[in-house]
Amino acid sequence: MKIDNINKKILFLLQKDARTTYKEIATELKRSETTIRDRIKAMERTGIIQGYTALIDKTILGLNFFAMIFANPTSSSDLDSITEKIKKVKNVMRVYQISGHQRIAIFMVAPSYKELKEIIRIELLPLGLKDEEIVSVLEADREFISPLEIP
Repeated sequence: MKIDNINKKILFLLQKDARTTYKEIATELKRSETTIRDRIKAMERTGIIQGYTALIDKTILGLNFFAMIFANPTSSSDLDSITEKIKKVKNVMRVYQISGHQRIAIFMVAPSYKELKEIIRIELLPLGLKDEEIVSVLEADREFISPLEIP
């Protein structure tokens, strides 16, 4: 699928606010609603748009501790399967396979540091992780996703 300037503008607007209506996008881009709807549906079918999500304030929900956990698999051949298992652990927001001394980066939230340590001990380490390092996020005003600039 070709990503032309119209599609780039549609993606930009949806990244700013996924609840933007076809009509609002059409008005902004001076195109018909049908054109906008067809383009969005085509980008969904091809996997360019993979879904829509809500950003929530985790602290209002009692999730006051945000951390990044870096670790290694106990066996490097298990990296893919461990990554898939980590995705199913409660309060894991993201997991990445990374380069460097530690091969896995896990972004998590928990009510407290104590509870995060328990989740790591009871749920993460038994999956086959070692050499874990917890990096606490000291301040995060709000989570946001900045719209990508598409080349």
